[in-house]
Amino acid sequence: MPPKPPTPSAADQTASLQDLITATLTQLNTYTTLLNPTAPSPDLPDTATAVDPPNPLHLLRDTAKLIKAHVTKLSLLAINKPFTPSAVRKVLAELKATCIPALMSGSQICTLQQGAKWSEMMGREVQARTRRVVRELESLVRELGEINGGGGGGGSRRNGSVKGGGGDSLRSTGVVWESCDALIELETMGIGGLAVVKAGQYRDTIRDAIEELREWKEGEDLDSEGQDELLDEGDEGVDGDRFEDLFHAANSMPSDRPELRSLAEEADGKLKKVVLLYTAAIKRRFKTLKPLEGGEGRNEEEMKRLDQVMGVLDGIPHQVDELASCFYDLDEERVRKSLKGCVDEAAQAASLLERNWEDQEDEFTTWGGKWKEAIS
Repeated sequence: MPPKPPTPSAADQTASLQDLITATLTQLNTYTTLLNPTAPSPDLPDTATAVDPPNPLHLLRDTAKLIKAHVTKLSLLAINKPFTPSAVRKVLAELKATCIPALMSGSQICTLQQGAKWSEMMGREVQARTRRVVRELESLVRELGEINGGGGGGGSRRNGSVKGGGGDSLRSTGVVWESCDALIELETMGIGGLAVVKAGQYRDTIRDAIEELREWKEGEDLDSEGQDELLDEGDEGVDGDRFEDLFHAANSMPSDRPELRSLAEEADGKLKKVVLLYTAAIKRRFKTLKPLEGGEGRNEEEMKRLDQVMGVLDGIPHQVDELASCFYDLDEERVRKSLKGCVDEAAQAASLLERNWEDQEDEFTTWGGKWKEAIS
């Protein structure tokens, strides 16, 4: 019988694991850079450039589940005593060779199919959530390197953690799990579900702005308004009237600006109607945007329209912020211009959503026409 190969020494096992950790960190760092929104398109893995690539959301879902299983094993191996570099190396090698490249492939497939099967909105979200998984994996692998380089299993075990890094490894596992769950969630939500979430976030931002403007409009004219503990109207460079106006504006609307108050009331009413548009769009358009059979994305024309309307809906909260700034600056002319911009943008969104995803008129079409009349 041929002689058995010699068993690697503990030092050799530690060195071998450290080499793999270094290679894995290099891989993860490269992918983090490639997943940056401003990065050029990379050379893609074979899966991403296949003639008939898999559904990227399904691939990312399955890969994220595998990553969760692998990092759980790694974390348990990291805190168990004695620390065994060879066992850790086996699991980490599988993670590096299969899961991490598959993660990148899923993201790149979605990027390649942007504007066709998948919207740009979904492509950006996939990229952002994939990048988060990669970055959290990088943190966990670094902690493994610290444990491995810190003398292996020599740490003392207290309260379920290993002194010198094991406890941190467990915490990193939870963060990786959370980032993987966020990626899995995209497959569950689909394009329509993501649009519902995004539109809801934009709507809530506008609601907050409405509430802030209302508080500013209805704020009491306190004795302290228009005063400052460091400056007063007699100080050099301080214009008395302008000084008082600025500090009034910081707390509440000045009582001697009836036209500005009228504009604030008009803005309040119109912004409430904008919020109604978001709510109606979520219910009648985005919740009805279902994936095609097999979980695939929609057609190119629908994705183009969705990206257009989401771009408009994303821009309106920024317009509302600008409107609020105009009020706080007590600039009536800019208020009128900014309010018109908000209404025009909202009307554009309503027009883009006028027909349903089957390009037919429905209840929302009629409602949208009445909404435009009400807000004009």
